[in-house]
Amino acid sequence: MRIIDYYNYAAVAVYIVIMIAAFFYGIKGKKNESAAIKVKGNEKNGLSFDKNRFISGKTSIVLFACVMIIAALIRLIGLDAVPYGLQQDEASIGYDAYCLATYGIDRNGYSWPVYPITWGCGGGSPLLIYLNVISISLFGTGIVKLRLIPAICGVLTVVLFYLILRLIFEEKSYRNEIALFGAFFLAICPWHVILSRWSLDCNIMPFNLMLAFYLFLLGKKKRSTILYALSAAAFAVCMYSYGAATIVIPVFLLLICIYGLMTKTLSLRQLVISFVTFLVVFAPLLLFYCVNYLGLPEIVTPFFCVNKFTAARTGEAFISFDGNLAAKILGNLKSMVLAVTIGDASHTLAHYYPGYAALFVFTFPVTAVGFAVSAKEFFMGGADRISKGSGIKGENGSEGLEHYMYGAGNAAFLALTLANVLLLMVILPDTSRMVMAFIPFIYFFIKGSEFVVIRSKALFAVIVAVVAIGAMSFAKDYFTDYNRWATSIYMPGYGEAISRAYEIAGDEKEIISTYDGLSSPFMLSLYYTNYDPRKFYTTVEYKDPYAEFRVAKSFGNFTFGLPEDFSLSNERYSGGVYVLSNAEAAEVDSSSFTIEQYAGYCVVY
Repeated sequence: MRIIDYYNYAAVAVYIVIMIAAFFYGIKGKKNESAAIKVKGNEKNGLSFDKNRFISGKTSIVLFACVMIIAALIRLIGLDAVPYGLQQDEASIGYDAYCLATYGIDRNGYSWPVYPITWGCGGGSPLLIYLNVISISLFGTGIVKLRLIPAICGVLTVVLFYLILRLIFEEKSYRNEIALFGAFFLAICPWHVILSRWSLDCNIMPFNLMLAFYLFLLGKKKRSTILYALSAAAFAVCMYSYGAATIVIPVFLLLICIYGLMTKTLSLRQLVISFVTFLVVFAPLLLFYCVNYLGLPEIVTPFFCVNKFTAARTGEAFISFDGNLAAKILGNLKSMVLAVTIGDASHTLAHYYPGYAALFVFTFPVTAVGFAVSAKEFFMGGADRISKGSGIKGENGSEGLEHYMYGAGNAAFLALTLANVLLLMVILPDTSRMVMAFIPFIYFFIKGSEFVVIRSKALFAVIVAVVAIGAMSFAKDYFTDYNRWATSIYMPGYGEAISRAYEIAGDEKEIISTYDGLSSPFMLSLYYTNYDPRKFYTTVEYKDPYAEFRVAKSFGNFTFGLPEDFSLSNERYSGGVYVLSNAEAAEVDSSSFTIEQYAGYCVVY
């Protein structure tokens, strides 16, 4: 066992004791929730805060700056070294962006497609590809530049989560403490740090989602039609970010719109304007879905394309609806619960680091209490219900809502949780597909911490300290040990080796690549060599052109997979350039061939 495993056991025990102690503090009345604000309607902004704080406004600004420095450093340092190598979906996104920025077509020959079909069934959502088009046009290609957008979005997500918590807890005297702790937790959260440091389309979804969330909550606070419309546009942009949003975002919007109408915090006029805004932004993608799923013909022009997938993405992503459906749904829900608590080791190492889980292994006792408190407040507390005498004024001067934003936050995060549960019942579970589910559970962890802070500042300090120690351990292990776990995902050295092979061979000599320890090596070859897409799509030969994920066995002078009769002693193969694994290269006669090593792979010629 590693040290972190022993720490997890101890931290879980500490958190359980803290939650029990906080519960009895509440029963005995030693601590209560009277630290909430006293609203004074005659003040300029309508709000007055209790002065019973232990972090002042000025101190919170300094501490937030420190949190942001931590968030930036842990996401930006050594982007090309940890993780070391490049994952095939990263290469796919980067190569399509390079093709569009340089040639105006994607790798399949379509001019400025609404949705590049990438592998044939998608697999690379358009928003991150087009953001990389801008990046490449300004700064060129490279692993750091490819990963910079998710890293920057990750840092900005911490800012947005901080602002969201300040909105939700604005009536509470402990707002500074809770918002700072929430920002700190997201800044060092293993799930969010890991996704911020590599370039998968879903990895910018937390930023897009939190931006839409913030605009929605701000619109709710100000009763602003413009802000509601902007939030609708931001939610529509989420649809371009990742395929899972196709289910989660509409379900979530339906729930919060019903809630807004029932609580009279969203007017029918605002709803119509927001819906039209959403539809306008979503329209190009909606047309793409109509072409692919309703049988409309492709739209192919020299200026833009609405093209068809070559295969449907079903078996790889969705569960099969057969006699075992109930068992599969229960299995999915179990996987979801494991993922947001102690971790599900069956999830890919591209997102999951053993010993730390997604949200740290030890947080689940606090998270469980936070979820229960949120649900209780929503269903029994009526926190967002209009009440006379609250002193908060609506836009028409009428009496407003007591605990207004507090109730809105609970409602929004519970709705997002339900939308994710519905998604995860029908898809094959993995951390990437759960990307919209983790933020609500981070919020519930913060809610559980609120349950403690209103009863005991000392116990809250212990919660923070346990997280801080776990964060230091995670940072140390991630930067020194994560690459060892993730070698099979990022294929270190192969990109440099295949790039060097093409430098030697050009377009004349044959290049033959191993498949040992590799996944879709053709994709890394395209990215690392900046291969001309016109030469690629006119020469590519796929193993199965109609497979759910098309994988090339050759293009141009590249061949992937060693032939059955391959031997460098065979004259047939003596004149080419070869990329072999270290184990394969160890059998090569170094007196007859030049061998150049790049991490786990060698160029032999």
